[in-house]
Amino acid sequence: MSETVQRTTETVREGAGFPGFRRGILVRMGGEIYTKSSKTRRRFLRALVDNIKLALRESGLEATVRPEWSRVRVYAEDLRRTREALGRVFGVYSVAEVVEVPYASLEDLVAKVAPMFREHVAGRTFAVRARRRRAPFTSQDVGRELGAALLPFSAGVNLDEPEAEVRLEVGRERAFVILEESRGPGGFPAGTGGRALALFSGGFDSPVAAWQVMRRGIRVDLVIYDLGGCGQVGQALAVARELALRWAPGLEMRANVVDLAPVVSALVRRVDPRLRQILLKRAMYRAGSILAEELGFEALVTGESLGQVSTQTLRNLAVAEEAASVPVLRPLVGSDKQEIIETARKIGTHDVSALVKEHCSIATGPVETWADPEEVLTAESGLDQDVDESWLRRTVANRRVIRLKSWDPTAEESPDYVVDRVPEGAVVVDIREPGEGEPVGDLRLPFSRAMESLDRLDRSREYLLVCASGRRSELLAREMLGRGYRAYSLEGGVDRLAGAVSA
Repeated sequence: MSETVQRTTETVREGAGFPGFRRGILVRMGGEIYTKSSKTRRRFLRALVDNIKLALRESGLEATVRPEWSRVRVYAEDLRRTREALGRVFGVYSVAEVVEVPYASLEDLVAKVAPMFREHVAGRTFAVRARRRRAPFTSQDVGRELGAALLPFSAGVNLDEPEAEVRLEVGRERAFVILEESRGPGGFPAGTGGRALALFSGGFDSPVAAWQVMRRGIRVDLVIYDLGGCGQVGQALAVARELALRWAPGLEMRANVVDLAPVVSALVRRVDPRLRQILLKRAMYRAGSILAEELGFEALVTGESLGQVSTQTLRNLAVAEEAASVPVLRPLVGSDKQEIIETARKIGTHDVSALVKEHCSIATGPVETWADPEEVLTAESGLDQDVDESWLRRTVANRRVIRLKSWDPTAEESPDYVVDRVPEGAVVVDIREPGEGEPVGDLRLPFSRAMESLDRLDRSREYLLVCASGRRSELLAREMLGRGYRAYSLEGGVDRLAGAVSA
């Protein structure tokens, strides 16, 4: 919003006021909507109105919403908060706080509007900016007559660089005097473009990519992969929550946390370092596709940008995408890092994304930049004994689903079997895979082979399970409890063990 428009609001409100005139909000739709067929445009308008009502309801605002063919009028008590809420609804091109002025003639309109702006133009150069919508006279007529009425109170007319502006939209029987106007996100209303699942790490790229497709009318849920020692799940969830609160007003957005730490371990143990990152990406695509199909979503969304890192060459992207069974959307494919960071600032995710640590690389040297598809498939086939298709489906089925807007990491209650200390006399079981670090505790029982080994454990003992982050140990402890064992999971994973003295 320009400084001139800000001054319009301040001086007009401090001046004569608006006795007898109704104030409200004028919402204009994104320009692309006007190019659609009548049937599609009606569908988009219905979706926009529904989303406006949901956004207002979530903000606790009572309002009357009146749709028209090319805009929506909203009347509410708290106009400032209403305008802020509507400025985050996709499909909204602009939001203006207005005064509604009914009139019988051009002379009547000028007589009613001119007193509102006398103090605003006093001692300043000014310009009248009028838009016409089926009015019985032209916008030039309005500018000429209203300008003439205000000229004696001003320092003159300056159409190029005025110190003050008088802005209004004139319809057939009423005009809307614009006090303050701000841009909305534009695009298409949420829900008009289908649904997609965004692969989400929380860094700068993934929230911007999700926002870009949301702006095209796509409803988005997220999948966050827990990669064990490489994962930053809590930080990614914090970014996801910020995205949901800012850009899904009135709508639900969920995050699905899927444990792929065993995949990371299997890659480290069994795969040439050159290919590990590519195979990890293929596993992410495969798991994401399984989840998207289960949820009935049409596509995956990623924050990949062509050539940004070694796994994002054209060949590597093509090889990775072969593992997906649904389309993969890459809205940032032609963007550079600076453009992405600037967009992150614009949409409000930059500061929380800046706190997210980059996922660690599981390659110990150069990464293949032009992968051979046959070599990749051969390497992938060697993982099937640990993380085959059935394993992926199980880990997707065991995912953690989080309603982002109500998620509060400080208020989450852990199950009784999740503890922060070593129970006295408990056998400490390290369930990490061999490639995840030196063994700790009393027993090493890799998670990938734990299910078939549980019955060999002494049922008279208590067990404390430890993994990289606490996610796998929680799942296995729950399984053991169901089988009649006394088992616990150490909250926070192996890094917590050194300070977890016996209770």
